[in-house]
Amino acid sequence: MSESLIFFALLTVIIIGFLQAFIGLDNANSYADSTPFILQAIINAVMQSPDFNGFDNFAPPFGVTLYYIFTFLITAVLLNILIALFNSAYVEITENANYEYLALFAKKTMQFVRAPDENVFIAPLNLIEIFFLILPFEWWLQRHIFAPLNDIVMAILYFPLLLVAAWLETLSANKVIANRIRGEEDDDNSEQWEQSNGEFNFKAEGWDRIVRGAKPNIEDDQSTVEVGKLRNEVKELKDMMNDDDDIINVTGHKPSALFGTARVGQNYIHRFFATYMTGSERTKETK
Repeated sequence: MSESLIFFALLTVIIIGFLQAFIGLDNANSYADSTPFILQAIINAVMQSPDFNGFDNFAPPFGVTLYYIFTFLITAVLLNILIALFNSAYVEITENANYEYLALFAKKTMQFVRAPDENVFIAPLNLIEIFFLILPFEWWLQRHIFAPLNDIVMAILYFPLLLVAAWLETLSANKVIANRIRGEEDDDNSEQWEQSNGEFNFKAEGWDRIVRGAKPNIEDDQSTVEVGKLRNEVKELKDMMNDDDDIINVTGHKPSALFGTARVGQNYIHRFFATYMTGSERTKETK
């Protein structure tokens, strides 16, 4: 608030000073009265829409020069002063925000602690105390009669709230006890899959092997995996060809499956070298 007052005070002083200067220049010109034009030009400059065309014939060259100076002070200097004032006010408010909050919180706390009576009704239950206890009974009942009545009303009002609070505290206490029995933290939450941990034997039912077989290999490169598979296939083909050689040595003639096996072996060998070269090129590009 004080920053706004400072800004408007500066604005008023500047407007009065330049208005006096413009009227003085107008009085020096005895041809016409330009006071309405001067007031409109000043208002336009304050509203960030100055008009310099009308000052071409107004006491040249001092009129337009003075209007330029006035517009510069209003739009540049005074506006920056306003921004600086608001910035300083914001900094002061943010620096004192925590202290002001703590002061207000302490004030409210002390109001409840140092209550005028012993039986304090928390808002909005204090409305019940005012309209159903204080106004109709306190002014004429004796204290030893009004105090038990006040206690009874307070017990009736606070009983549901205290019952719900006790139920919630019991649930929280049971949760803490269960976590401590399991050796977990007090605020640990038991998930559904943890509750069914002892009900299933994944290894005995074969789920462990199925999951391991379906697990993707993310540690090795895909080309390396393919090369490994081709090596195993080539090894199997070599074993088959060695078996065919043993048959030739024993029987003295070539089995019909030998030629097909050889052609398949050639295809596998070509695939092996093609995959190996592709994997090597990918490795070089990666490096």
